[in-house]
Amino acid sequence: MRAVRLEEFGGSLIVAEVPVPQPGAGQVLVEVRACAVDRFDTAIRAQVRERAELPLILGHEISGVVAGVGEGADRWREGDRVVTSLYLTCGYCRWCRRGRETICENFGGHIGVNVPGGYAQYTVLPASNLVGLPESVDFPAGSLLANVIGTPFHALVKRMRLTPAEHLIVTGGGGGVGLHAIQIGVMLGARVMGVDLGAAKLAAMRDAGAEWVVDPGESDLVAAAQEWTSGIGVDGVLELVGPATMPATLQSLAKGGRMVIVGSHTGSDWKIDPGLIYRNEWEILGSRNVTVDELSTVATLVDNGRIRPIVAGLHPLEDAEILHQRVLDGVVLGRDVLLPNGESPG
Repeated sequence: MRAVRLEEFGGSLIVAEVPVPQPGAGQVLVEVRACAVDRFDTAIRAQVRERAELPLILGHEISGVVAGVGEGADRWREGDRVVTSLYLTCGYCRWCRRGRETICENFGGHIGVNVPGGYAQYTVLPASNLVGLPESVDFPAGSLLANVIGTPFHALVKRMRLTPAEHLIVTGGGGGVGLHAIQIGVMLGARVMGVDLGAAKLAAMRDAGAEWVVDPGESDLVAAAQEWTSGIGVDGVLELVGPATMPATLQSLAKGGRMVIVGSHTGSDWKIDPGLIYRNEWEILGSRNVTVDELSTVATLVDNGRIRPIVAGLHPLEDAEILHQRVLDGVVLGRDVLLPNGESPG
């Protein structure tokens, strides 16, 4: 099969011929029909995230068709349309048993890092990671379900507990996760402010449903939030940026507000007065990816047209290098998607 391999950290992505993997016990062979490309892939490539063994096939945002089934994975049949969650979890620790496998005590890493990913025509995945892909959802859209849609779904529904009529700020709202977070906020009945840099991203956030958009390089974010809420402050902040926006978004919170932190690509240092937290009864929460049960719900919401996956473009494996650069340049609105088998999106 053809695959894109990383053979040296920081090095080029190389298209190579490699053997088709075979599923073991509890595993499924998936013919990869689509694999979205995101910032996580570039971080692994640059070795600024989890360590991985080389050579490595990147890619964790995968949709495809079951092409083979290992022993004990007989829930799935050849020809089934599937998507996968990202994390490798044990299934039996106290958190997995409670349906919170995103904080599994025996966390085994990530698809596309600790096991080969979707920058290939075929990949082997744990059967327990898979969720059925509805017929109405094409494979490129399906590749967006787990990470780019599932991540903000988990953050806003399970962690923030966002409710109708609340005011929500989404930082990095013009990125892949952010544009879908805006849609989810609107779906939940909230009023949404999107925050990002540049006219193109402001326009994309409006198109996703944001009623107010702010470029913090051009306008004062705190003043905008105060104006938007008539001086009360916002009920929720979804932080996808980190310390570059956190001081302003925290200052924008109303009493009793909740900040959920999903990403921090602008550093790790953040100073905060603990008194502000207890005096305002603020909640500052973390959130990681999506559970398999939540992913199933996300698939249904997309199937029903409640959330619209935003696919920026469709590309062959040979374009992986170009797509990584587009991510690093911050120009992707939604997700670029690789089609490893070079077929139509269906």
